[in-house]
Amino acid sequence: MRLILRFILVVFILIIVGVTALLFMPGDRIAKFAEDQFEAATGRQMDITGDVRTSIYPLLGVRTGPVTIANADWAGGEPMLRAEGLSIGVNLMALFKGDVKIKKVEVIAPQILLEVAKDGRANWEMAPADATATASTGASSGSGAIPAFTLGRGLVKGGKLTYIDHASGEKTVLSDLDIDLRLPDFTGQGDISLSMRMHGQPVSLDTTVANFGKFINGGVSALTASIKTGGSTIAFDGKAGISPFAADGKVDADLADMAALFGVMGMDAPDLPKGMGRTARLAGDVTYTAQGTAHLRNGSIRLDQNVLTGAVDVFIAGKERPFVKGQFKADALDFSVLAASVDNETGAAVETAAGWPKDVIDVSALSSVDADVGLAANSIDLGTVKLGPSSVAVKLDRSRAVFMLHKVQAYQGVVSGHFVMNGRGGLSVGGDLMIAHMAMQPLLIDLADYERLIAVGDLRLKFLGVGNTVNAIMHSLSGGGSFTLGQGEILGLDLGGMLRNLDASYRGEGQKTVFNSIGATFMMKDGVLYNDDLSFVAPLARADGSGEVGIGTQTLNYRITPVALAAADGTGGISVPVLITGTWANPKFRPDLKGLIDQNLADEKAALEAKLAAEKAAAEARLQAEKAALQERLDAERAAAEQRAKDAIGVETQDGESIEDAAKRKLEEEAKRGLLNLLGNN
Repeated sequence: MRLILRFILVVFILIIVGVTALLFMPGDRIAKFAEDQFEAATGRQMDITGDVRTSIYPLLGVRTGPVTIANADWAGGEPMLRAEGLSIGVNLMALFKGDVKIKKVEVIAPQILLEVAKDGRANWEMAPADATATASTGASSGSGAIPAFTLGRGLVKGGKLTYIDHASGEKTVLSDLDIDLRLPDFTGQGDISLSMRMHGQPVSLDTTVANFGKFINGGVSALTASIKTGGSTIAFDGKAGISPFAADGKVDADLADMAALFGVMGMDAPDLPKGMGRTARLAGDVTYTAQGTAHLRNGSIRLDQNVLTGAVDVFIAGKERPFVKGQFKADALDFSVLAASVDNETGAAVETAAGWPKDVIDVSALSSVDADVGLAANSIDLGTVKLGPSSVAVKLDRSRAVFMLHKVQAYQGVVSGHFVMNGRGGLSVGGDLMIAHMAMQPLLIDLADYERLIAVGDLRLKFLGVGNTVNAIMHSLSGGGSFTLGQGEILGLDLGGMLRNLDASYRGEGQKTVFNSIGATFMMKDGVLYNDDLSFVAPLARADGSGEVGIGTQTLNYRITPVALAAADGTGGISVPVLITGTWANPKFRPDLKGLIDQNLADEKAALEAKLAAEKAAAEARLQAEKAALQERLDAERAAAEQRAKDAIGVETQDGESIEDAAKRKLEEEAKRGLLNLLGNN
């Protein structure tokens, strides 16, 4: 906007260079004189064609035919400005006194082309034709400052402005451009009204500058401005400068018409849920610095019915993307329409289609900005779930957003952990969440209108999903976790009666089932949850469970084996396995008769095996006893036989000596005595 304003003012001033001389020249010489004067002042060629007429009454003035102003040499052949004509009027009485007071300058249907080269040069930067010579002599070549003038009224009607940035490829077109400038005193107040269409959406700007001359030549001046598009209005009251652009003041932005606001930017307004910013209002102290940073202090942001207060800093210069840093506080936030079963407009319950949505999730917005924003709220209503005092933050870096749950109080418990949405090269979501000491009854009342479970629970969940649709993410989920419930009650449920009647929906009148604990661990892979250790422990019952839950397919294949009226040691009682199959929307419960038969057969088999084992042990014991008795008899008979042999041969065995050895020894002794007798050695 500041480029438009400065360019139009430069054109106004340059057009009226030498206006006094023009007014007293014959019409056929005016065009040539104006062209020469403009080229000498700017170094650009101006061509005036058609008739050039002067007038004396009611204003001393001149009106031209079609006018073109050449573009910069590097910018191509299209003129920088083409207009159907110019009209200039001056105050005749002031002219007699030596003052040039412009009453009116009008540029009719201009076509303006503003371009910025890849090296940063701008085509509206002009220098006098003798700028080089002037610089070589050391004389002032002019700083580009606009000389003092007064202007009763400057008009641009039916204009079109095209802005092209050759470095970025950005192209912006403003059509139906009308400008009305009133400047009775160059160093005094200037009033500017501007209207145009941007991307087909009408936009109007009304600005009052306290010291116009200082402002237009790069200084800072008090300024008020109001921009309107559709039903949205942005008002500013403070001070500002345009070279470089800077501002400091109070802003009140009433963004009641989001469709018009996004239309100005060439975008469709997002279909946001109520409470997320269908309408918005922002107020506070705003500063924009020459270094390309923006700051909001004492800010108040209203998103529909929700109000946040806090401070924001936005850093633009030198950044690949704008970086937003902020901290907000809120009392009560109402995001109840985020509940999936509630329509945003009417609040009525709506039916949801089977299966997960297959619409592609657009995460392109994650790449438009980097951020580090925190929020503390006294309460947050999410429709089906209500949170207490909460402290959360989001860090967004190169399309990857990390949502930190520092401490979220809910249902007498605390939720903590983090959730990640990664839009780098596709979409993935993951997280590590912990829930501690959460009261199940109020939670389940809000989630499912179920009030029969009274317990305090803990949950740990780690997960990762990849895909560009919710359906793809749910089919790819992996991870694991666990949950436990401490001592509690299931109101109105007679577990024993359910087993006796083989009816999973049976509820005893006024009954309840008291349990000691419920717990399980689980893992997820390719969108399927696996569990094999569900444990339900109660004084008069227990139950074990295992199976699969299809998260992607929304299906069930689970088996629960409850046992009621068991003995004190956990044995006996009534046991009926139950199969839970089908879909989440239409689960089916039925007794597992095959499992029951297998279970009974297993009991009989175990009893028979125990009997056989006992009989085998008894037989082995009898065999060992008979073997020992036989060995004892054999040992006795052997000892008797040895004694008879000793008596027969007349020998006695010595320690450790067998009867054979004793007989051999006796024979050796007898042979020795016989040999001695033979030799005469008695």
